[in-house]
Amino acid sequence: MGQIEMPLMQRLEGPAIVPTSMLALASTYRQAVRVCWQLRRAKGLTVTDLAREFGFNRQHASDYLNADDAPTRRNLPPEQIAAFEEVCGNAFITQWLAARQGLTVLEELQAERAAA
Repeated sequence: MGQIEMPLMQRLEGPAIVPTSMLALASTYRQAVRVCWQLRRAKGLTVTDLAREFGFNRQHASDYLNADDAPTRRNLPPEQIAAFEEVCGNAFITQWLAARQGLTVLEELQAERAAA
């Protein structure tokens, strides 16, 4: 998978929102993690930097981003998605997961209002 050059819609706080048309770039969770990494704001950021500066285990992070998808490769744990997206500067994984379930922000708001 080649480097993707695409401007992201920016938020004032937190990771940027990725255009929904880009969600088709991933068909699996592991691909979504790799696309999130490819879209990172700091293009010079390495897996070693991810481990050293942001508290990820180097060997685990290498597994998360390895393209071979071998069954022995570790997946990014769900509890680390927010931290990973914060480092990358985009919310690709969260958006991909929500889109996979067909969940929209409007549906969330409607469910919240119905519950109130």
